Amino acid sequence: MDYKELSITNIPAISAIYFALLQCKYDFYPIERKALLIDKLRSFIISDCVEYDFFSDVKQNTCEVYPYWPRAAMLETATFYIDSLREQFTDFNAYKNSIMSAKNILDIERNQLFWDWIIKFPETLKLVLQSNSFSRYLKWENDWIAEQNQKYKRKLKKIEDIIARCKEKMNSPIQNIQIVLNPIKCVYSADYHLIDNNFIFCSGALSEESVIHEFFHQIVHPIVENRKDEILCCNVTNLDIDTSYYLNNDELGILNAFEEYMVRVLTDAIVSGDIPENLDVFLDQEISKRHKLN
Repeated sequence: MDYKELSITNIPAISAIYFALLQCKYDFYPIERKALLIDKLRSFIISDCVEYDFFSDVKQNTCEVYPYWPRAAMLETATFYIDSLREQFTDFNAYKNSIMSAKNILDIERNQLFWDWIIKFPETLKLVLQSNSFSRYLKWENDWIAEQNQKYKRKLKKIEDIIARCKEKMNSPIQNIQIVLNPIKCVYSADYHLIDNNFIFCSGALSEESVIHEFFHQIVHPIVENRKDEILCCNVTNLDIDTSYYLNNDELGILNAFEEYMVRVLTDAIVSGDIPENLDVFLDQEISKRHKLN
């Protein structure tokens, strides 16, 4: 299957989320960024941001390393189910189903408090999108996106080639890939969204490892689901990943942690040029390694 030529884009609704977070003391934007860019972003901070109070509640305490997970990602997902002009969800049930079916979110992170909060998002998003301050920022961001496309032309081609080769060997329903960058979003934060077989990668910086990592989650996940009984018999208590991936340390959390571990190992292999011929065989090898540690 042929993919469209990869390029870096932005989505104004997602840009609006991070612009609003910037007004609410989002303290991850300066990390690993050059002083000139940091100063430019600071210039967009408004002294009076009462209208953005809704976004103060994006920060939670369930993920220590990145307290904006998962609410920032859930807001990103919500933008695909919103008619911002009419200030309402186009299909709230579909959005709710997508969140409730996610295997990497704790129940406490999508409880009734979350749903009571998120229902106010469409009207708040419209206020941001229509504000003069955001319009000025977006005009600058559009220029920044154009610069990123020039800067990363070779890297984009490399990512495109790697995914094309992986597609030849592995079964994936993805029809199109979109890379969305935002200069405010933490450079270490990467999320993906699957909308009608379109894979949308969203991060604060372009990294071939991150794009491939997120792309392979949707390929590895069904394999982990199909072989969960084998995996649960493995030694998966020490995978050298953040404990947040284990969620509630129940069966779902163990499988989520193992999937993350598998995708990391797979990404390392692929980036180094070693694309597995068969993912089940690759998984067999990893399961065997874990058994030997028991």
